[in-house]
Amino acid sequence: MPTSKAGTLNNHSYGGTGGLACACRHSRQAQEGFTLTEVIVVVFIISLFAAFTIPRLADVGELKLNRTAAHIGRTITYLYSEAVAHHQVVRLTFDLASGKYYPASLSAKGEFEPTRFPLFASGKISEGITVKRFVTMFGGSFSGTQAYVHLLPEGFAEKALIILDDGHGRTVSLLVDPLTGRVKTERGEAHIEFAEQGA
Repeated sequence: MPTSKAGTLNNHSYGGTGGLACACRHSRQAQEGFTLTEVIVVVFIISLFAAFTIPRLADVGELKLNRTAAHIGRTITYLYSEAVAHHQVVRLTFDLASGKYYPASLSAKGEFEPTRFPLFASGKISEGITVKRFVTMFGGSFSGTQAYVHLLPEGFAEKALIILDDGHGRTVSLLVDPLTGRVKTERGEAHIEFAEQGA
């Protein structure tokens, strides 16, 4: 006499009532969210990522600060040599509001006119870097929107101190040597010895 296998198939497919209960438990666990172990793993990954990323962001700021200081230093030394070679008074002008700096030379009319030199026409301070302090022998402390460093044809550079700030507690000082036109770079805020005018 033939027998029906429908019940047997159903029992094998679902494991009977026990299989249904197990499936329901898995469904409830999936709906409840992450387990404690999964949360710990995610937090660890985020912490690990932050540990590698944050120092690199700090390095970027320091890189900009050092790069700006190096470029300004090379520019002053270069213009010093140009002033001597062409027997003219050269002035490096800093627009403190925009961060731009460019050279100007003294014309026959006694006025400083913007000048393009073979290796330098203008520059710009990197984004996020500001001039915290600007002091020179002739001009004293600058507090306006413009500041200057003069370079004379007799082989004399105006003694000056320029302090750059990255906005995150790091500063770099540039000190112009009046006899050589070279610029010394120091970490932190340096000081110069001559008396300030207009401070």
